[in-house]
This record gives sequence, C-alpha cells and structure tokens, in this order.
Amino acid sequence: MPVVLTFDLTDYNANDHGRLRAMFERFGWENLGGTAYRYPRLGTDDQPVEDWLNHVAPAIMMFRSYLANHPEVTLTRFTLDANASSGFNPTSGFGRGVVPAAQAATYQATHPGHFGMANLENWLDSIPYPY
Repeated sequence: MPVVLTFDLTDYNANDHGRLRAMFERFGWENLGGTAYRYPRLGTDDQPVEDWLNHVAPAIMMFRSYLANHPEVTLTRFTLDANASSGFNPTSGFGRGVVPAAQAATYQATHPGHFGMANLENWLDSIPYPY
C-alpha cells in the first residue's frame, strides 16, 4: 500500500526544491509532480511490505530537519496519507530491520547532483541517540 506525502513551501529556491526531490528519490520515493511524493514507486513490488524503518521514517526525518534548519522557509500545507503495513520478523524472514545508510538510500535520483549520496549516508548514520 502506498504512502503519499504532499506539501507546500514558501520562500525556498530551486536548489532546495531539487535537493528535497533527490533526497526523497534516494529513499525510494517517486515524485508525482511538484511537491507530491509516493512510496514505494508506482509499479514496484520489490518488497512484500513498505520499509518504514529504512525508507519512510528517514525521508520524513530529513524533511523535518530541512524545515527546522531553514527558518526562512514556511510550510503552508502538509499531508501524509498512508494505508500501509510495515514490519520485521527475522524468524519468518518478513521485512527488513534497520540497515546502514548505504543499504537504505540505494535508489537513484532523477538529478543525483542535487543531493549527494555520501552526504545522505553520513547524515543517516550520524543521527545521535539523545540519551
């Protein structure tokens, strides 16, 4: 089942738009046009269940991080719609547990120069646990 994210921003530039798009795409999301994204990409069935731990949650975290670190950008609308199932059971071989960033952000971006793979991997592998 897909996860669909839409948002509207003000006061952000074309470079930021490209970076956000590339970031979502590297986590396996498909750009549906403008600032609408779908996970998993339409027509893919490479996994039996959405990989929330490695593709959905990190993309939402990075989007939140972008907003928190760009106070000049205003989020005017945001929706996250999901009719999803996610899980991991190593005994039955269902789903995937948390994997290193190099295995989570493996998808090709439409414009890969907008968001470098090394930067994304470094960010994801460096998020500290606060306690």
